[in-house]
Amino acid sequence: MAPRRPRFALFRAVALALLLACAPSLAGNDPEAQVREVERLSTSSSVAAVDAKIAALLAHPDALTTEQRQRVEYVRLRNLAIAGRQRDALAGLSALLRQRMPAPLRVKVYSTAINIAANVEEWTLAFTWLNQSLRYMPLAPDEAPRLQLIAGYLYSMVGEAAKAREFAMRAVRHAEQGTDPIAQCRATAGMAIVEEAARRYPEAGSWRRRQIEACGRAGDVLFIGSAEAGMGKVDTELGKPREALSWYRKALARFRAVGYQPGVREAEIGIAECSIALGSDPEQARTLLEASASYFRAEGLWNVVESAERLLATLAQRQGDPQGALAHLNAAMAAVEKNQAMERRRQIAYEQVKFDTQFKQQQIELLQAKQNVARLEITAARRQLWLLVAGVLILLLLATMLFVLQKRTARERQRYRWQSEHDGLTRLLNRKQIRSVGREELAAARAQDRVLSAVVLDIDQFKQINDRHGHAAGDAVLKELGAWIERAVGDAGVAGRSGGDEFTLLVRGDAEAALAVTQTLRELIAPVTVNGVHVDFSISAGICDSDAKQGSFEDLVNAADMALLEAKRKGRNRVELATEPEAAKPGVGQLVVVGSGIQLGRHISQRCESEIRLADVVMCLVDPFALTTIRELRPDVIQLGEHYADCKDRRLTYAEIDAAIMAQVRSGKRVCAVFYGHPGVFADVPHRVVRRAREEGFDARMEPGISAEACLYADLGVDPGRRGVQSLEATAFLCQERQLDTAGLVLLWQVALTGDLTCTRREADSAQLQRLVDKLRRWYPADHEVILYEAAQLPVQAPRIDRLRLCDLPDARYQEFTTLVILPLSPAAAAAC
Repeated sequence: MAPRRPRFALFRAVALALLLACAPSLAGNDPEAQVREVERLSTSSSVAAVDAKIAALLAHPDALTTEQRQRVEYVRLRNLAIAGRQRDALAGLSALLRQRMPAPLRVKVYSTAINIAANVEEWTLAFTWLNQSLRYMPLAPDEAPRLQLIAGYLYSMVGEAAKAREFAMRAVRHAEQGTDPIAQCRATAGMAIVEEAARRYPEAGSWRRRQIEACGRAGDVLFIGSAEAGMGKVDTELGKPREALSWYRKALARFRAVGYQPGVREAEIGIAECSIALGSDPEQARTLLEASASYFRAEGLWNVVESAERLLATLAQRQGDPQGALAHLNAAMAAVEKNQAMERRRQIAYEQVKFDTQFKQQQIELLQAKQNVARLEITAARRQLWLLVAGVLILLLLATMLFVLQKRTARERQRYRWQSEHDGLTRLLNRKQIRSVGREELAAARAQDRVLSAVVLDIDQFKQINDRHGHAAGDAVLKELGAWIERAVGDAGVAGRSGGDEFTLLVRGDAEAALAVTQTLRELIAPVTVNGVHVDFSISAGICDSDAKQGSFEDLVNAADMALLEAKRKGRNRVELATEPEAAKPGVGQLVVVGSGIQLGRHISQRCESEIRLADVVMCLVDPFALTTIRELRPDVIQLGEHYADCKDRRLTYAEIDAAIMAQVRSGKRVCAVFYGHPGVFADVPHRVVRRAREEGFDARMEPGISAEACLYADLGVDPGRRGVQSLEATAFLCQERQLDTAGLVLLWQVALTGDLTCTRREADSAQLQRLVDKLRRWYPADHEVILYEAAQLPVQAPRIDRLRLCDLPDARYQEFTTLVILPLSPAAAAAC
C-alpha cells in the first residue's frame, strides 16, 4: 500500500473546540450565574442540552447585559459550528467581532473564528484574523494560550513545523503553571495535533495520553473522544491495529454521545482500516468506508476521502475485484488532486497575508517617520528645511523599498511559473507544456489553413554515454543539445523535452520545413567536453506534418514517433519522414514485442502505448490489472493466458502461444505482443517468436520494459555494479553445476517451481526447496540471511521483502513470481564455510 497521507478531519474537530470553553462555576438564579452555567455545560454536555439552556436565557434578553449576551451568542455560534453549520457560525462570529467587547472575550471569539475559517478553507481570513488578534494578547494575558494554540495549529497546516511546535509548547508551559484542568486539556490536545501533523507519532501518543488524563479531569467528552481517536491513529501508524481498534470504538461512542458527526465518520474510517488490517468483517468495513467517503466528499475534506478510497481499493483487491480496486484508486487520485489544490490555496493565502503584514508594517514606519518630522518642525524651526529634506528622503527610500519588493515578488511569481512549464536541465518546455502548446498550435494551424509539423528525436545509444562517461556527461550532453535545439528552431516553432533523452519539436510549416530545421540541428551538434573527455553523439529523428491525415495532436506526435522508430531500425543517425502505412498484404506481416512493466500505469512507456494503439492485432500475456487498462485502449485485445491450464505442460502452452502469434503475423497483420515486465527477461516465448518471425523474413523487434529485477534493485537499494550479481533460474541452478560468487548478490528466479522438470507444477514443493537449501549450504551457513522478494503490482501495494534464514526456506510462503535474494557473505563467514 502507498504511504498514507495524514488525515486532518479530527485535527479540525479538536482545533474547532480548542479555545471555546470558559472556566466552570456554579449556577445560580442571577443572570451571571446562568451564563456561566451555559459556558460550563458547553464543555461537558451535548449540543442539544446547551442549546436548550441558551434558548431559556434568550427568552428574557433584557435581563442580560451586553457582555452577557455576547458570551451567550458566542457559545451558541460555537454549538452551530460543532453541529456542522460552520459557514453560518463563521458569519455570526464575523458580525460579533464588529461589536465592542472586553479584550478576553474578543480573544476567545477570534480564536474560534480563526479555527472555523481554517476548517472551511477561508485561509486569507484565518491568517488576517490571527494577525489582528495578536495585538490584544497583552490586554488578555490569561487568554494567551488560546492564541498560542491556534497559531501552532495554523503554522502546522502550512508546513511550518518548528513554529507550530514553539507556539504549542508555550501554551503547554502556561497551562502547567496553573491548576485549570480545561486549560491543560486544551494545551495537551494542541501539542498532540502539532506532533501528528509532523508525523512524530510516538511523541503524539505520549501527548494524547496526557490529554486523556487532563480532559478526564475537566469532564470534556468531546476532547476525550478526540484523544482516543488520536491514540487510534497513533497505534495504526505504529502497526498495532488491534489496539487502535479499541481506541477508535471508544472515540466513536463519545462522538455519538455529543452528536459530533465529523468525529463519528472519522472514527468509522479508523475502525474500517483496523478491520482490514486484521482481516475481519470486510463487509462492515466496506459499508463504513463508503458512507464516510460520501460524507467527507460532501464536506470537501479530500484528504480523508483519499484515505477512505485507498482503503476501499485495498479491500476490493483482497476480494479479487481488480476493476473495483482500480476504480477506487482513480477516485483516490482525484481526491489527491483536489486536496493538493486546497493546500496550494492555503499556502498562497499564508504568503499573501505575510506579505500584506510586511507592507502594513512599512506603512506604520512611514507614519512614524512623518510624526517625528512634525515634532522636529515644532521644536526646531531652524532645522525645518533639513527635516523636510530628510522626510522626503525617507519617503523616497520607503517607496523604493516597496517598489523593489513588488518587483521581486513579481519576478518570483514569474520564476515559479517558468519552472512549472520548463525542463530544468535543458531549459526547453517540459512534457506537459509542449503537449499543451502543441494542441494550441495545431488548432491555430487548422484555423488558418496552414501546416504544422512534429519532429520527435532522441540521442542514439544514450545509455552507453551514461555507462561509459557517467551521468554528469549525460546531463552535459542533454544540456548542450537543448541549447542547439533552441537555436535551430528559433522563431520557426517551439521545442520541449518529452522525457529522458527524447525531444519534441513543433515547426510551423510542412515536413520539408521541419526537415530543414532538423538538418540545421544536426549540423550544430559537436562533441561535448566533460572533465577533459570529448563525448561524441548523434541523433535520430522522425517527422510528420498535419497534412499526413493525422487527427489529433497525439496522433501527429505518434506518427512522428513511428518515423523515429523507423530511423532507429535503419541504423540510427538519420531522419525519417512519416508515410502512409501500406495495406497489409498476405505474407507481409510485422511483429513488435513490448513489455507492460510491473505496474502498468506507471511503467508503460509512450512508445509501448503507441505500438498498442497502432497495431492491427494486440495479444497480451499480462496480469489482470494491466489487461483491464490495455482493454481500455484496445477492446479487441486477445488474451494469451487462456492457453494455460492446470496440470498442463507449460512447454505445450508456450508452443501454442508461439503458434497463435505467428499465425497472425503470417496473415499479413501488424502484431503487437504485450508481455508482463520486460519481455526479454526470463521469458522464452518472446525471444523464440521474434527469432522465428525473422527467420521467416518478417520485420520483428523487441522493445524493452521495466522488469522485476529493475524493481528489486530500486526496492532493496542495491547497486548491481558495486559487488556484482549472479542471476539464475532456480531449477537450472539445482540441476546444473554452477559456481556461486558469495562476495556478490545472487538472485534465483521462479524459486517456487524449483525442481519441476515436468513443467506442470504451479505451487512450491517443500521437498524440492529442501534440496535447494542443501545445495546452497555448500557456500552459505544455515542461518545466512536471505530475502523473498515480490514486486508491487499496484501503486497502493508495497513490495514483499521478507527476510529469513536460509534453513527456513522450505516452510515459507511462495507465489509463482517469488524471487530468492541471497545477500553477500562476509569474508569471515565465507572462510567458516
